[in-house]
Amino acid sequence: MNKIDQLNYNQLKVFIAVYEHGQSHQAANELGMTASGVSRTLKILRDIFNDSLFIRRCSGFVATEKTHRLIPMAKALVEQYQEIEMQHSVFTPAESGGQYIIHAYDEFVYAVQKVIRNDILAEAPNLRFDIRVLTRDCSTELANGEIDFVVVYEGFNGKNLNYEMFAETDHLYILARRGHPLLTQALTLENISHYSCLEIDNYDDLRSPLLVNLCREQDLCMEVEGYTDSLASAMRLLSETDAITLSCNQFTRQFVDMIPAIQYIKLPPELAQRCRIRRREKREIGNYVLHGDTNNSAAFNWVKSKLICGLEREWRLASQE
Repeated sequence: MNKIDQLNYNQLKVFIAVYEHGQSHQAANELGMTASGVSRTLKILRDIFNDSLFIRRCSGFVATEKTHRLIPMAKALVEQYQEIEMQHSVFTPAESGGQYIIHAYDEFVYAVQKVIRNDILAEAPNLRFDIRVLTRDCSTELANGEIDFVVVYEGFNGKNLNYEMFAETDHLYILARRGHPLLTQALTLENISHYSCLEIDNYDDLRSPLLVNLCREQDLCMEVEGYTDSLASAMRLLSETDAITLSCNQFTRQFVDMIPAIQYIKLPPELAQRCRIRRREKREIGNYVLHGDTNNSAAFNWVKSKLICGLEREWRLASQE
């Protein structure tokens, strides 16, 4: 019997994963396997193709020339398998495996973890999740499928990118230390400009914070205290200075409720609307789950649906507090 007859869908997925990651443990994590399981599959593949396929180096696996020739055909076969799987297989969460990589703004990480714990793993305990704080524009990795989901309060534009809103941004808040003078004053730009602005930001697409820009439009000078993408660091800095920050996130406000040293106050509607208009010049404001279009499996779509519905619920609950 020709050994190629022994080739199957799972072996092809392992073959591609090792090729793309160059590491057996990373391939194992992606596929929900053990490293030893990946090693056993590679041994079978080497026997089937009568080639070493990958050469081990200090930096990881290096593909052989034969592997480079085989990969396009393997990917084409896997795409056909996935099409069959998507259209004709019955998805059972309890039997589903695999790993999903999620990047989220610091303010969203806890809510994402909560949804995964209570909504997803309760039904699909074999799934694995790698959740990281988003600190850079990872649009390329998202489009390529290297990252499965990104959770942000802005929409991204880009080829092969999709985003679905789970909640609208309504109220904006000023955060400051407890007893801060501004919390008992009228929230006008003139009063706000007397205090420096600490920006909780993950991107550098704005030259300066929104409040600083609005103050400049009225010939007011508001200093910039600094920038941070860490919510914990921001709260510590606010508690020790007269700096203030602007937040549009209900999860941030919910977090502040647990910190005695920090208070918040709602921005007046007129000023909040000016902030929204200014922000939309760069990105559409909302709360989104972003994903690429490389994965259309039933498992992926189930996880996406659970994530969006769960975050929408958590946002709504936070808004009611």
